[in-house]
Amino acid sequence: MKAKTHLITLVLIAAGLQSYAQTVLKGKVVDDIYDRVVIGATILNKTQVKSVRSDMGGNYKIKALEGDVIYFSSVGYEPDSITVTHDMLAGTYDISLVRKVVVMQEVEVGQLNPYQVDSISRREEFDSLLTKSNTKLVGGRGNAPTDGVGITFSPISRYSKEEKNLRRFKKNYERQEIEYYIDYKFPYHHISKITGLTGDSLRTFMLKYRPDYDFCRKSSHAEMLVYINDSYRDFMNKPGITAEQTKNKKREKKK
Repeated sequence: MKAKTHLITLVLIAAGLQSYAQTVLKGKVVDDIYDRVVIGATILNKTQVKSVRSDMGGNYKIKALEGDVIYFSSVGYEPDSITVTHDMLAGTYDISLVRKVVVMQEVEVGQLNPYQVDSISRREEFDSLLTKSNTKLVGGRGNAPTDGVGITFSPISRYSKEEKNLRRFKKNYERQEIEYYIDYKFPYHHISKITGLTGDSLRTFMLKYRPDYDFCRKSSHAEMLVYINDSYRDFMNKPGITAEQTKNKKREKKK
């Protein structure tokens, strides 16, 4: 009886240690260049074969142990991986994903540009959420007893956490698609190649002169190049430019 009691105690201790050891890696997935989060990124614990997605705030949480290999990926970004350490588990671990290099280019009629290819992939990845209908309010158009539908939905359902999260996800998804399209028409690496700007100077330029969505939609390849060149000249003529920018300016004049 005593031996049996000891055995049970050992089992409970072992279970407790295992429970203590099984912890989580958590943090935020962000864009490497722009100050925005990446929603719906896939976080895969290859060691434990478990995966989760980042939420609408870019936050993620996944079970992990020291030594586990974690992969981070999202459509339009270069995948990245880490090996979990004690320090990562002790706090939060934010990771920056690098956008795939996009080069401005003309495409033949009928061909898909890089943005369209990525956009289609994202649409397919989140199709089940994007095509899911939002709950309508009682008395809404086409949903009231007088409309002959015969079915009404409770406002309680409409304002449930799941419903609110679904509507918020759809809105955030559309906003993110707009930002991705601007990224395609105003690509970081291509502008660096054109202007010669790098580092903080390039980041400052990209944020200060980032065009809006309507302008990007209306502008042709040639018109966007003109906009970039005009913006660069304006940027270089502003007071307080850095030493790096001065060198670039002198190099530009020699050409």
